[in-house]
Amino acid sequence: IFGLTSCSHDEGYGGLATIKGKVYGKNYNSNGVLVAQGYRSDVKVYISKHGDTNYFDSMDSAYDGSFKFEHLYKGTYDIWAYGDCDSCAWDQVYVLKTIEITSKKEEVQTDDFIVTF
Repeated sequence: IFGLTSCSHDEGYGGLATIKGKVYGKNYNSNGVLVAQGYRSDVKVYISKHGDTNYFDSMDSAYDGSFKFEHLYKGTYDIWAYGDCDSCAWDQVYVLKTIEITSKKEEVQTDDFIVTF
């Protein structure tokens, strides 16, 4: 009987799936001209259950802009990062991606997160 029942888990840690990606930054001067760009280290990336404003983990991107959230269950997740541009005339916004893990050992590669710095 025990072999016929299956377990269901909410989104979060404890599974075998992975979400990974990279953070790409664009640096604008006070006139709005692009002066530098490239993959960014030390950008905080957050993860939460889809639709939940409280994140359950965060990490800084690595030297090559990469990040990886491992040991996730199947489900839908929100991942986001903020820009950090002191001289930009526009308000800083975050980049949000909604990612769905559909199999328990899936590895999802996101498109780059493009932020201003």
